[in-house]
Amino acid sequence: MKTIQLSVLVVVFSSATSFAQSLPQMVKFDFKFDWLAAHIINQNVDLGTESVHGIGWCRLFVKNKITGNEDQIQPTGFSYIGNYGRVFEVPRNGGMKVSNGNIKSLMNTKVRFQFEPAKYGYKTMKELEDNAYFKVVYEIKVYKPINDEIVGKQDVIIFLKDAKINPVSLAQAKNSANSSTRPGYIRFNKAKYNLGILYSIVPVN
Repeated sequence: MKTIQLSVLVVVFSSATSFAQSLPQMVKFDFKFDWLAAHIINQNVDLGTESVHGIGWCRLFVKNKITGNEDQIQPTGFSYIGNYGRVFEVPRNGGMKVSNGNIKSLMNTKVRFQFEPAKYGYKTMKELEDNAYFKVVYEIKVYKPINDEIVGKQDVIIFLKDAKINPVSLAQAKNSANSSTRPGYIRFNKAKYNLGILYSIVPVN
């Protein structure tokens, strides 16, 4: 009986050790705002030269189990634009004219986030995935000669367990412009048309 109990203990310990070792020394993710897409609701409405532009933010937060604080992970090889995690901006004079199916490519480069989980007190990937998240924010405006019209500002939270959002092709982006908000897509509603921001978050091995 004692021999059987010892055997069980060895198996459990071995399994727990193996699971703990599945946590990589360095966790890496690449983020990018990929596309701005438009979809006109009423084809009979003349939008003239209406143009949209905007600003995008992305930050990664990790709960520090050692200190109890929530720490922000700074990008690697990339400097935020100003404060609060701004990573991209479509300038007022470089906006996209709104027409059915129109689409604009956004960022050319990815933003790399990486950190060592052990430094924050983590031993398993499952535990980390529930305590670290991306906060993605985008604000869209319509160009006006004096004061721009704000279409909206939205933010989404993506925990690490869900941070596996692959980039889409141009054709896929065009087809998504009238869908609802979901991981990888932020929808903005306007009276005459809808706008969508497509982004990607890809784990790096």
